[in-house]
Amino acid sequence: MIPCPIIENGISSLPPATLEILHSLDHFIVERARTARRFIKESGHPKPIAELDIFELDKHGKVEGLKDFVLKAKKGLSIGVISEAGCPGVADPGAEIVAIAHREDVTVSPCVGPSSILLALMASGMSGQSFCFNGYLSNKKPALIKELRSLESKANKLKQTQIFMDAPYRNEFLLSTCKEALRPDTKLCLAVDISASTEYIKTKKVSQWKSSEFKDFHKRPAIVMIG
Repeated sequence: MIPCPIIENGISSLPPATLEILHSLDHFIVERARTARRFIKESGHPKPIAELDIFELDKHGKVEGLKDFVLKAKKGLSIGVISEAGCPGVADPGAEIVAIAHREDVTVSPCVGPSSILLALMASGMSGQSFCFNGYLSNKKPALIKELRSLESKANKLKQTQIFMDAPYRNEFLLSTCKEALRPDTKLCLAVDISASTEYIKTKKVSQWKSSEFKDFHKRPAIVMIG
């Protein structure tokens, strides 16, 4: 399991040991071939990209066509799994590949690298003892309000940080709805452009976010937390 940078030109966020393993591999299962090829090339892989065996996962999560990779793994070949960004298998269809590997008694080994979810949590000041990643919430306002209030209730009842995200172009909609749906004393953390030079991470009470318009965060990758 090979993590990749969560920002462009972020090869330096990967430790040498992870890059060494990446450069030893010729076979890859990836979320998006174009992104993976660019990452592998920028990492300084010793082989030409055209000589590498790269299999792109179906965007709908289907895993047909992986039989050859399972056979290769059983014969002792090492295969790298790469996400679109960050850690494969975490909020990522790569988890299905790992499940298949375990069913087929193929060894799975994770490499060290950046995870936007954990980096955001580290910098939030919210509970890292109990937390839940909820993925993408509804893009319909009535349903989103209901989901946010449910997560707020869980955060208070369980003392558990609730983590979620949305497509970057919907950030303004998501955050504005948070202001509308959540109680004034609920803590809201916004972590944008994590590990980039434009990184912005701030935790404040919802009441303190009231004057914010959130336009500056349009189309910027973000993790949102309430607690």
